[in-house]
Amino acid sequence: MERIGNKVSYIKKPFAKNSFVAAGLAAAALVFYAAAISFSYYTQGNAPLAAAALGFCSIIIAVSSVVYGVFAMMEKEKNYLLVWVLMIVFAL
Repeated sequence: MERIGNKVSYIKKPFAKNSFVAAGLAAAALVFYAAAISFSYYTQGNAPLAAAALGFCSIIIAVSSVVYGVFAMMEKEKNYLLVWVLMIVFAL
């Protein structure tokens, strides 16, 4: 529970700390994914090994984002809205 002056707020809960890490990792995974797709597009489908490496890094970072999301769900008395959005988007 968060204290506001002399009062205790029972409504507003802080976001889980690991959810921000998961959001940052999710953003990085999207950047790597977009770079891999655009690299493949500009080479007209003959993508070099660098595009495959970007795609693989994107997958690894997305999995680590889901893991941090699971860790964020284990935190007690927190707001899990950001975690649920990230888990739904990156589980697909």
